[in-house]
Amino acid sequence: MYKVLRVLIITILLTLVLRPVGAFAEEKDAAADSYYSQLDEILADNAIDHDTEELSLQCFSETVAEITDLIGWDSSDVLGLLGTILVIVVITAALKSVGESFTESTADIYGTVSVLTAVTAIAPKLFEVFGRASAAVQSGGSFIAVFIPVFAGVSAAMGNVTSAGFYDMAVLAASELFVQLSAAFLMPVVTASVMLAVSGSVFGGEGLGSIVRLGKKLITWGVTVAMTLFTGFLTMKCTLAGKADGAATKTTRFVISGMVPVVGGAVSDAYSTVRGSFDLIRGTVGITGCIAMILLFLPPVLQILIFRAVLWTGASAAELFSVDSMAKLLRALDDGLAIAQCILVCFGLMFVISTAILLQTAGG
Repeated sequence: MYKVLRVLIITILLTLVLRPVGAFAEEKDAAADSYYSQLDEILADNAIDHDTEELSLQCFSETVAEITDLIGWDSSDVLGLLGTILVIVVITAALKSVGESFTESTADIYGTVSVLTAVTAIAPKLFEVFGRASAAVQSGGSFIAVFIPVFAGVSAAMGNVTSAGFYDMAVLAASELFVQLSAAFLMPVVTASVMLAVSGSVFGGEGLGSIVRLGKKLITWGVTVAMTLFTGFLTMKCTLAGKADGAATKTTRFVISGMVPVVGGAVSDAYSTVRGSFDLIRGTVGITGCIAMILLFLPPVLQILIFRAVLWTGASAAELFSVDSMAKLLRALDDGLAIAQCILVCFGLMFVISTAILLQTAGG
């Protein structure tokens, strides 16, 4: 009779203990739906026409095709601009050679006219590129501001409270700094570089071109070094925080296994299973965020690279035909584009690398 009573009591206790585990599994599914729906809203707000599942399962070729469409230029636009620059170079070289047979000042006038004509042809596309770069920084900052709390919340839910909290504060602060500095300096600096490029090409001399090159070196080196130091510091802090979170998780499992009678081991294993499920949710959210940032930043970066390639080709042709004013103009404009490209690349890499660091160091 005593044994039967004991078996009955143990059966009742097992039933009571196992019910919360089943409820927790249902709560996990509900949490996944909640996180994914929040992320879908964030993607929709940033004009990304995909949901979380589509982005997380998107293959490389599909991503490349979508980025190509987002660039917004076709071959006719690029070749048309390049052809215009080359025609201006060739005509200027021909008129300059004719003018030099009369007076040297006439040749200088031809160079000035060619610079002004080239600026008229290049300016619309140039400021389109600069405007899109500035808009990408603003869009990236807005995306990060709403994505980071969601991603950090998933990491905290699976036990990585310390590393998620530090990641949240550090990346949000760095993103806000990027956005504010870009809004205050990006467009003014690149606009000033265009003005200096035109002035230096028209009036001659290397003084104004040197100013543009100096500004390019200071900004690109400064931003690159700052991003490198930030990611290194974040790696160390997240690694230490991840170790602390991992130790806390192991301690929790040990306590559950030792303190809960009879079924402590089963409850500990259930806790590990649920934590692994949240790890899968976190990985999906993190990958989706990184792909979304790539879709936001890579098209304007590639647009800048294409434009720079056109300027490189035009500058080489200008040097070949000895049209020095055109060569100086195109090189100076390229320096301004390099500044915008550096800011976009560093901003995007900062987010992607930081997210990858948290995914890697907080997975234990």
